Amino acid sequence: MDTNEDADYGSRMLQVIQAVAISPKDAKALVRKYTSASEESHPGATAAERRKIVGDKIIDHYAWLAAASGGATALAGVVPGIGTLAAMLGGGLADVTMSMKFQVDMTMCLAEVYGWDLDGEEANHLSLLIAASGAIEKFGGDAVTRVASKAGVSMLRQYLAGSALVVARELFKRIGITFTRAALQKAIPFGVGVAVSSAVNYGLTQFVGATAQSWFVIDQESTHDTVTSGEAGDDGIIEGQIVG
Repeated sequence: MDTNEDADYGSRMLQVIQAVAISPKDAKALVRKYTSASEESHPGATAAERRKIVGDKIIDHYAWLAAASGGATALAGVVPGIGTLAAMLGGGLADVTMSMKFQVDMTMCLAEVYGWDLDGEEANHLSLLIAASGAIEKFGGDAVTRVASKAGVSMLRQYLAGSALVVARELFKRIGITFTRAALQKAIPFGVGVAVSSAVNYGLTQFVGATAQSWFVIDQESTHDTVTSGEAGDDGIIEGQIVG
């Protein structure tokens, strides 16, 4: 791909993922479901413990969905009708797009667990940034800052305050290039390709989920530290405050 094709690649992938991403209403409903279940199974859990319990359930839920999608799209060459997203993007991007949709959906749900306002665009943009950055980190991309770190929290908050979608488009461009190389696995013998694709998607989702959950915890701790220090900007708003 040349530079112009790469840019278009990232833009199209981002547009499709945004179009098929989970709605705030559905994300909130899923979180309520797991929260209610955790209240029955762990009635004495603290708020932090409950967030961890619910977050882990959400990560497992999406890891299995991503694994199933990996197996299904690996069958596209022999079973007609699989791969609607491939038709939207062209080529072999069905795995990438479907898998990244699950990463974004999962991160949106985790944002709800940790008190972000899903009805605002900031939570949507953050979910795109965390999901894409986590995927690149998992596969050894050229990220120099770990997402689940204080530096990673600061980095993504700076992106949110600037051109978040421009950054997201660049991240998805990198993902498209990286994952397209992995598409060669579809050429290995039937059955083996399905297993590898499912395993890769499962592992990716577990990694991105753990990264996202750690990011939200570190962000909350950083926000708490800022609040307790009483440091506010000229406008009286404490930097790092989240809506929830």
